[in-house]
Amino acid sequence: MRDTVTQQRNRPDRSRWLMGCFCLLIAAAMGGCPTAYFLVDPEKSETVKADYGKIGDRKVAVLVWADRSTLDEYPRARRQVCRAVTYQMKKHLPKARFVSPREVAKLQNDSSRDWQSMSNQELGKQLKSELLLRIDLLEFTPRASGTRELRKARVAATVNLYECRDDASLDAVYETEVHITYPTDSLHAAADMDESDLLHEAVDRFAEATTRKFYDHQIKLQGRRGW
Repeated sequence: MRDTVTQQRNRPDRSRWLMGCFCLLIAAAMGGCPTAYFLVDPEKSETVKADYGKIGDRKVAVLVWADRSTLDEYPRARRQVCRAVTYQMKKHLPKARFVSPREVAKLQNDSSRDWQSMSNQELGKQLKSELLLRIDLLEFTPRASGTRELRKARVAATVNLYECRDDASLDAVYETEVHITYPTDSLHAAADMDESDLLHEAVDRFAEATTRKFYDHQIKLQGRRGW
């Protein structure tokens, strides 16, 4: 009998405890605590608008610049990035038309022309394009910053989009920077991958990140909320 009375007296405390836990979950969700992660529908996503969504059906040339030290060590860097970005843009911008990476490489390798001295509009005309997506590599290496023996690929570049018509402004219509590290975990390197595989993965991720600037895309909300 005494135990029954004690249990009945403890029931309000239990209810208050449960209500307190519920309130903490709500507060966590509003405050951005990781607890809110469990409140996010794992199937829910949101649309991220393109930074520049005006390419439409125009013809685009993707041209990559790299400094001499990068090209001495990685002669295919320009073409590798050009091909990856062109592929991703074709995939996600089906209305647009693109200059073949082979044609871009032909212009850059033509010893009779100093393409680096041309304006962006002149380059666009040479490539018979309406838009020039110029990618100037800042980093292209399979080694981590500050720890050269650690294998961690880095690809970074400024990305500028220019209109190529005669009366177009010399300024870019869109500009950004894209930085990719692979593997993304800042504490670990990829022990089971050689340098060429590391760079290949980093370039693919760079191309995907660059292309997402130009089309609307979906991202999942799961795991995006933290402390």
